[in-house]
Amino acid sequence: MSFQVRSTDGTAARRAPMPPPRTRAGHFIAQAPPVVNKFIAVIVLVIVAMRLEIDQGVTVGVLACVALFPVWFPVLRQYWGARLFVLAGVIAIGSGLWLTALSAPTHDTSLGQAFGAIAGLVGLLSGVGFVLWARTVLPDSQIAIWYGAGILLGVSPSSELYAANPWRFGYSVALTILLLGITLQLRRRWLELAVALLLTVVATLTDARSTFAFMLLTVLLVVWQMRPTRPTRGKSALRALLGLGALALIVFNVIQALILDGALGEATQKRTLAQLEEAGSLILGGRPEVAATIALMQHQPWGFGVGTAPNPEDILAAKTGMAAINYDPNNGYVENYMFGGHVELHSIIGDFWASFGIPGLLLAVIILVLIVRSVGVHVSANTASAVLLYLGVKAVWFMFFGPFFSSSVLLVLVLGLLITRRVPTETDAALLRPTLPGAPPARFRP
Repeated sequence: MSFQVRSTDGTAARRAPMPPPRTRAGHFIAQAPPVVNKFIAVIVLVIVAMRLEIDQGVTVGVLACVALFPVWFPVLRQYWGARLFVLAGVIAIGSGLWLTALSAPTHDTSLGQAFGAIAGLVGLLSGVGFVLWARTVLPDSQIAIWYGAGILLGVSPSSELYAANPWRFGYSVALTILLLGITLQLRRRWLELAVALLLTVVATLTDARSTFAFMLLTVLLVVWQMRPTRPTRGKSALRALLGLGALALIVFNVIQALILDGALGEATQKRTLAQLEEAGSLILGGRPEVAATIALMQHQPWGFGVGTAPNPEDILAAKTGMAAINYDPNNGYVENYMFGGHVELHSIIGDFWASFGIPGLLLAVIILVLIVRSVGVHVSANTASAVLLYLGVKAVWFMFFGPFFSSSVLLVLVLGLLITRRVPTETDAALLRPTLPGAPPARFRP
């Protein structure tokens, strides 16, 4: 839209663009002093990470991010794939509601479960949008620090898992993000490497196989980026991703061998041996939900819908798939956790497909592409910090093997920090890459 500016004699002098309309909230934030914007960013980041639940999956953080929609939505155009991510999420919500109505004649429906699933996805979309805005007023290191502090404040010592292993199920993720965020703030690769090595050692002593793998891969990638390099134009994100995939495969096999040799403790060794003997694969043995997901996708390819409870035929199909890998599905875990009035497939991809159908599956693919592409871009440019690498590797694992409900808080930070700017600045490179004293400034390649 445009408007005419007329000269004093009444003739049209030129056309100027009409200034975009502003909401009251957007205008207030835009005109606020930088210190106010930073204060808002810090408070909301901590609140989102703490996950203070109000009811049915709605948290204080979700309400804050939704209320600040006019502030963060205009910023999305600055980031690669951000608007596509939000659009895909909105379409997925519509698909989930339609599938619920479609499944109603043959399935029971829980309005509370439906509301919770939609609230969870709205929280992800708005949370990522807010973190992207926060990156315009805070460096990435401080976002990681404050978000890690929020997760730490939200740790609940009352859960059964916490009582069994406080580090693994309580403080591990929060302190890892917090400590690696501090090393990013200090911008010293050697310190970043030392902290990552320390966290890797802690993982070996706390019966945390996956965390040990994440940290070991992070350490190796940090070391790789510390090698002497010459500035070239031939660096490729695709080559970086291929190398990262090969490295991940090597790390997986090395860790499996170490576990079987008892390097991570007798309890971990026994559990791993049992899973290998049961399913023939460490991944399938440790995550039998994968077999249930594949079976359900073959049984009902279009998904179930938000709040839809599986019927006996659905449960039988899932159990049959799990039995095919020699897993005994006739236990309380399958009946109560996976299919107790809802469908929980213990993976973000599986959960999105079950609740939102094919559009939900496409949303999961978009998220995966955003994460993998961004990691490849940063690694190829040698700008990947340890906290970024840890979050990226962990997020890819969660996409396949982590339930959305417990992974969503971390996924907000992962996408918010990893999505690359369309026009990166020199400041972005400096904030992303810790440098050694006297080292040349980092080169950032979009």
